[in-house]
Amino acid sequence: MAPAPSFCGHRWTYNPIRGSCLLLLLVMSNLLLCQGNPCPSCGPDVFATSLRSLTDLFINAAWLSHDFHNLSKIMFKKFNEKYAQGKLYHINATKSCHTNAFHAPEDRCEAHQLNNEDLSKWTLVLLYSWNSPLYHLVTELPSRKELSETFLSSAMKMETMSDKLQAFIESHFRKIIAAVLQTMHDAASSWSGLPSLTSSDEDRRHSEMYNLFHCLHRDAGKVDTYIKILMCRTRRTC
Repeated sequence: MAPAPSFCGHRWTYNPIRGSCLLLLLVMSNLLLCQGNPCPSCGPDVFATSLRSLTDLFINAAWLSHDFHNLSKIMFKKFNEKYAQGKLYHINATKSCHTNAFHAPEDRCEAHQLNNEDLSKWTLVLLYSWNSPLYHLVTELPSRKELSETFLSSAMKMETMSDKLQAFIESHFRKIIAAVLQTMHDAASSWSGLPSLTSSDEDRRHSEMYNLFHCLHRDAGKVDTYIKILMCRTRRTC
């Protein structure tokens, strides 16, 4: 079982398997950004850095989310070319994504309609939802001799990138952790593909990996879109 994301002291704990969560008194600002301007109603402690420094941080996060999305694309493409040719894995791939129940904004136009708090919320919902699958990919791929070291290395990079993006959003927004956890709890959705991922049946195992790489690529694209919108609002270029 994947270790649940947790905060010790300043970190929160959430276990999707048990459907329970421990919320410590960690609150972030209701709205860090107000269409690119500091929120007039926010207290002076909301910002630890100047707006210019904040913009630089979001630019760095946007580059990271870009790399996150690009690596997921490469992983899916390579797996599709090597293991899915002539197979029918694609038929149910989109329908089988474990994050479908969240109904996160699908495209840039829809995402632009959301305020910064909601964008950050959906970013964390998607990233948290991939903690368990990415963990099990990293731990299971080494035992699958048919997969090259490249896949394992890429999966490990994806896990690290996801952790960094989570930490970035968590450290710059207030009052979203509870909303994120509530959204995940209400959707009652979690990844259940471990038995297939560890199956001795190669076709079943490859089908699950195809679904994972496909869904990860889709959700990484959403995360990249949300963070880039937040970034461009700090630059007033949206």
